[in-house]
Amino acid sequence: MTETHEVTEFEVGDTLELTPDAVAHGGSFVARAGGRVFFVRHTAIGETVLAKITGTGPKKRFFFADAIGVKTPSEHRREHPWPLADAGLRENPVGGMEFGHLTPQYQRELKAQVIREQLVRLGKVSENSALLKLLRVEALEPSDLGWRTRVYFNVADGKISMFRHSSSERVQVQDFPLADSRINSLQLHRLNLENIKRVDVAVSSTGQVLVSFAVVAPATPRQVADDVEKQCEQLWGNLKKQNISLVFAAERKGGRRRGERPESAVRGAGFTELTEELSVGDESLEWNVSAGGFWQIHRSAPEALTAAVAEMADLNAGETVYDLYAGTGLFTAVAAAEVGGKGRVLSVEGSPLTSANARDNFVSGRARLADSKDTVIDVVKSDVGAHLHKLVSQVQAGKSPAPDAVIMDPSREGVGKKVIESLTALAPKRIVYVACDPAALGRDTGYLREHGWELKDVQAFDMYPNTHHVETVALFAHPE
Repeated sequence: MTETHEVTEFEVGDTLELTPDAVAHGGSFVARAGGRVFFVRHTAIGETVLAKITGTGPKKRFFFADAIGVKTPSEHRREHPWPLADAGLRENPVGGMEFGHLTPQYQRELKAQVIREQLVRLGKVSENSALLKLLRVEALEPSDLGWRTRVYFNVADGKISMFRHSSSERVQVQDFPLADSRINSLQLHRLNLENIKRVDVAVSSTGQVLVSFAVVAPATPRQVADDVEKQCEQLWGNLKKQNISLVFAAERKGGRRRGERPESAVRGAGFTELTEELSVGDESLEWNVSAGGFWQIHRSAPEALTAAVAEMADLNAGETVYDLYAGTGLFTAVAAAEVGGKGRVLSVEGSPLTSANARDNFVSGRARLADSKDTVIDVVKSDVGAHLHKLVSQVQAGKSPAPDAVIMDPSREGVGKKVIESLTALAPKRIVYVACDPAALGRDTGYLREHGWELKDVQAFDMYPNTHHVETVALFAHPE
């Protein structure tokens, strides 16, 4: 006799009682009712909530919902540290702190569950793997608020604002609890930002503050700069003494013809790049990072990630290393010190701005230690997949050295099949994969395993507290 399950028909706007039993990648939780699956935000595993359906999947196979009331709260629930992002206080809260209603320790437990699930489901790693059973997400300091050194705000009616979750609607804000205290102390909400669309703020490990303004046409950067600079000086005092630089640039728009973009204006301390510093023993490395250039946003991330990457890469003097999706060269610098003057590092980055930063950093020597002052460092601006494809034939023809190790830190999309095929053809001994998205890591782990690579080690770091995001570092090698 075949067992049948009655399926209830649901519509957007309906409310129902749900009790999630799992966490899903992306910050929602999985619940089941009426023969349907629901992905519910603003809740926790095991708590019972009243949820409102906000959307549907294809053919209503699953639904999206928001918790709008808590009937049986989780023991891990806490008061949200930012009322604007608290779903218990307002419908359609501001995005960016979707796990803020949960304790930091529980957030890390959830993130570990997500990493395990993606590596098992997409990567085909055994759920009985000791690596996965032992996996914990490590806290970085600060482990809750005030960790973010890069923040951007939109502007609504002349005031800084942020978007509601998955919406183009902007809400004016006074601060952002995740931001470094130096950013919140600027009190940007007090500025009148007419003719400005966006404000990017970055603070460096060396004490610099860079505030970038995107100016909307027909106004020009020079026309806007005088008034905003005056307001900033009234708020903060002498900008040069405070080590604060203001950069005004025309809003970037697709389809501009070369030469049409108005000239930028720079005020205050006058710098357009930040200097980031990392201590390595008795020495220090420095990187100049342009406004809009990439750098890890958690203030403790550079130290934690370089230590993990160096440990897994296990580099030796004289080896050749490929650093792919290399940014301004954080891992390039550490790898160069490990392989020394007889070694070689290839640093590949697709962004023209960031790749130019990397080239300057290594040519100037600021990103070199004594052990790497003579290391050959090749900085290449190129799409990683295209450059690897070209390198395969060069290495096989003996025209370029094969890599002993590969380090790669791709964007949230991951690296994909073609890159992994090229890496397999290059036959490095070790691949260290730095992943900011568990699903991308899971997919690429599956591709790597199809080509004979094994997952040898995995570490995770809570680089994005109060959000669902997590950073993972994984080591792949061939079976011994």
